[in-house]
Amino acid sequence: MNRSRAILFGAAVALAGILAPVVAFASGGGEVSTFTKWVTTPPNMAGIVGGAAGDGTYAGEVLMMTTGPTTVIEALYHFKGAAHSFTVLMHVEQTGLKAVLTGVVTEGWMKGSPVKGEFTQITSPKAPGDGTAYQGTVTMLGS
Repeated sequence: MNRSRAILFGAAVALAGILAPVVAFASGGGEVSTFTKWVTTPPNMAGIVGGAAGDGTYAGEVLMMTTGPTTVIEALYHFKGAAHSFTVLMHVEQTGLKAVLTGVVTEGWMKGSPVKGEFTQITSPKAPGDGTAYQGTVTMLGS
C-alpha cells in the first residue's frame, strides 16, 4: 500500500511539473515580446523585435529541423531590445503557415523562465529572396 501511494505521489508531482507552465500561460499574465524574423543564410536568422523587449534586433540559429506535415525545429532565439535582451532555447512545431512555440530563457532577462508563443508565415519586404518571413509573439511565463 505504501509503495502504491509513493508511486501515485511521484506521478502527481511529475504531472504538476508538466502542467504548471501550461496553467500559467492559460491564466494569462507574463511579459509579451514580438518578433519578425527571416532566414538569412541557413541555419541563421535575423529580424526585429518589440513589445516588452523594446525595439531592437533578433538573431537566431536553427539547431535541428525535421520536415514533414508538421515541421519540428529546435532553435536559439536571441532578442536584443532597447528594454531587455534574452536568449530562448525554442521548440517549434509548424503546420502550414502557423507554428506553436515552447521554450526556456537560457540567458539574460528572466533567465530560467518558461516561454510560450506562436508565429505565422508572412511576406516582408525586409526578408531576402522571396520575402518569406515569420511574425509572432513570445510570452514569458515567469520562473
